[in-house]
Amino acid sequence: MGIFADRFESEQQLQEWLISFYETQLRLFLDDIGGVTEFGVKITPTLIKTTMHRYSQLMEKYDVTDWEQS
Repeated sequence: MGIFADRFESEQQLQEWLISFYETQLRLFLDDIGGVTEFGVKITPTLIKTTMHRYSQLMEKYDVTDWEQS
């Protein structure tokens, strides 16, 4: 599972965390275009587009529609 394997009880938990992380980042970025992240990164349309692309890749890779509702 990678470097975070010990932090999650299952691979699905890790996948859910990753997707929720990207969702949160997108919300923050969309609310503060032109601003700066807590790490000093300027929030640009390119950053948002790249984040959306990765989020879409994860949604497809992990086939989120097949997950049981928690």
